[in-house]
Amino acid sequence: MSEPETNIHVLDAAYKPFPTFAEWASRTSVDTVRWNRYNASLKDRSGLSPEVLKRASEIVKRAAALDTGAIEGLYEVDRGFTFTVALETAAWELKLAEKGENVRPLFDAQLHAYDYVLDLATKAEPISEAAIRKLHDVVCGAQSTYRVMTAIGPQEQELVKGRYKVLPNHVRTRDGADHSYAPVDVTPPEMARLVAEMRTDAFRAAHPVLQAAYAHYALAVIHPFADGNGRVARALASAFTYRAISMPIMILSEQKSDYLDALESADGGAFQAFVDFMLGRSLDTITLVNESVLGALSPTPEQGVEAIDRLYTTKGGYSQQDVDACGARLQQLAMDEFTKVFSKHSSSNVRYQASFVDSGRGPSDPAHRLPFSGARRLEVRLDTTVPAKALSLRAYHLFLPKDADADDDIQLERADGKESFVARVSEITPSISGVLQLRIAMFAERVAGAMLAELRSTVEKANRGQR
Repeated sequence: MSEPETNIHVLDAAYKPFPTFAEWASRTSVDTVRWNRYNASLKDRSGLSPEVLKRASEIVKRAAALDTGAIEGLYEVDRGFTFTVALETAAWELKLAEKGENVRPLFDAQLHAYDYVLDLATKAEPISEAAIRKLHDVVCGAQSTYRVMTAIGPQEQELVKGRYKVLPNHVRTRDGADHSYAPVDVTPPEMARLVAEMRTDAFRAAHPVLQAAYAHYALAVIHPFADGNGRVARALASAFTYRAISMPIMILSEQKSDYLDALESADGGAFQAFVDFMLGRSLDTITLVNESVLGALSPTPEQGVEAIDRLYTTKGGYSQQDVDACGARLQQLAMDEFTKVFSKHSSSNVRYQASFVDSGRGPSDPAHRLPFSGARRLEVRLDTTVPAKALSLRAYHLFLPKDADADDDIQLERADGKESFVARVSEITPSISGVLQLRIAMFAERVAGAMLAELRSTVEKANRGQR
């Protein structure tokens, strides 16, 4: 405790047990329409090679494993560092080592924990207490001590792994209030109750997001271990998404504030907030995996509009100017990423041009509209010099949701209708999310690779004709 003089008996008595799954399920729901829509992209690619799917899953696992330690304050990350490690880009190991000698062992232990959870997920039997204790042992494998506040200040104590706590671990929250976890003597029966709840027919038949949110929340409420409870809870939650979509839930360090807000809302009885948060992170996982898969299937190179006056407020509380501005930011983000790609891979024989062009083409979906601030499409043009002149062109129209909510999609649709890039409003405002930044960078790389492949084919044909 940060205040040693606090009466432990009072804090023990204030412990509020986690709800039964029946109560949790009766007060929550999962947006299955969104889940099924996003998940369909993975199912459509079920015939892909195991290597492609494994690589996509590995990116998500590495990001989740790295940031789970950062959420607990074991080390610091930013989105660039996270995705450098997740994608295993050049010098990622050096950058990891620069964070401190203890960071790599912590990261490796957390990776092993997600591998252990994947193994659990592939088994038919329900998760046991022994499995959860083993998970704690694995995820904390590189940690020998943990910090405890005492009467004489912070002290390092030995962390006994794979065993329930023997001392109270109540905490002081962000707003300075005391928060009670399960008392030491109550922890074993509470963990037994959690495992029993996860073995009920209702739980086993529930949606995987509902299962993941419940298992995570209940374990966080109990806080059964001296330290590492958050890491265990996040890994345990991923067992249920692994079973459903073969992917873990990816919660990034930059989402920590929203994550804690959702947990605190659940502590106050608003369980839906945490279910919605976990659904959002599951959808992040699906879209990132899908973009990774698309990138693996496509050739790759070696290498905002002023808003118009408010017309009306959408159901999400946005003005139409706000929605137009989101679309403009997405277009500009796409142009910037294309420019980055071609500036890295310049050639005296290939000319690159990206521009915004006035366009009056409307969306086929009646729920979408053109920008009120002026319809325009993004054109990306590549051409080669004489004697083998060739041209490759991509044009993308911007379509916006008419009555935008945070989860509605903004679309960059290719002029020939062959593909589109989709981003949720909440990924763009109030700031560009890390997942969207990575997805659009991968999108630009993929499109650039395809365009260069088209040019090469045309030039090769022209050269053959001149011989």
